[in-house]
Amino acid sequence: MKVYFCREGLRIIRELLQRELPHDEVLECAPERLAEVIGAADVLIPTITPLRDEVLAGGRVRLIQQFGAGLDAVDIPAATRHGIPVANVPAAGTGNAESVAEMAVLLMLTLARRFPETQQSLREGRVATPTGWALKGRTAVIVGYGGIGRETARRLAGFEMRVLAVSRRGPKHTPEEDAIPVAHHYAEGGLHEALREADFVILAPPLNDATRGLMGAVEFACLKPSAYVVNVARGGVIDYDALLAALREQRIAGAGLDVFWQEPIDPQDPILGYNVIGTPHVGGATDLSLRGIARKVAENVERVRRGELPANCANPEVGPH
Repeated sequence: MKVYFCREGLRIIRELLQRELPHDEVLECAPERLAEVIGAADVLIPTITPLRDEVLAGGRVRLIQQFGAGLDAVDIPAATRHGIPVANVPAAGTGNAESVAEMAVLLMLTLARRFPETQQSLREGRVATPTGWALKGRTAVIVGYGGIGRETARRLAGFEMRVLAVSRRGPKHTPEEDAIPVAHHYAEGGLHEALREADFVILAPPLNDATRGLMGAVEFACLKPSAYVVNVARGGVIDYDALLAALREQRIAGAGLDVFWQEPIDPQDPILGYNVIGTPHVGGATDLSLRGIARKVAENVERVRRGELPANCANPEVGPH
């Protein structure tokens, strides 16, 4: 089969997947060239490239398989109309959730310990400045309590932080969830109450119609001026204008962003002119995570080859392909 990554420059993950699928062709294609290859592709891996009806029409695609969890770039109803199963790899169980959780902690520490300013102090020959925040004793609010949220909570407990969780339906009381020390777990209606207590807000929900713009002007108004916001989910869960206004008016202390509204972000974007620590969507880009995801993607390619429905299928009504 021909497996196409719908973006160029992904050599490392393409090579990892090729090792898992030695008898297939694992290729890459620039987004603007998708129309040229759609007739030859058996599997499309969207990464962050939109896959809409006009791209999928007229192809022979047997599977749209994300190399990770986010399916916000895929028009799932259009894929369903074309009879194409759409699948992802959940963050839990591959090393991805753990890796993204580590990125959340990195962004928190970088903000709390004012890391860019420490580098400036080094360059200027200054010692013992700036003074930063300790995480111990602070309150972290984790919004979105799936695999990434739970792994973040597990790590923050080790820093002796007070952790609050917010999820759509509240606690599930599974053994795994109950083993993680969380001071309180709110359903989505408790978001504003939780935000008022936050020193750090960590955003880790999927991006969908319910979470798009989840952090808007009303939510930023709930925060203390000393609070930091960290986003390791998708750019769209934050309302851009609301965040820009909160930073400009110093209604929050800063933000740590591994994801943006458009990727790559324009280096001249005004939001980067404030106390923002940015990383280029590398939360899951670790050896542990990428190997684990590649194995799961390959397993789904093999399922489709056997005429079976892929695991974690978002549109199972299409049936085996």
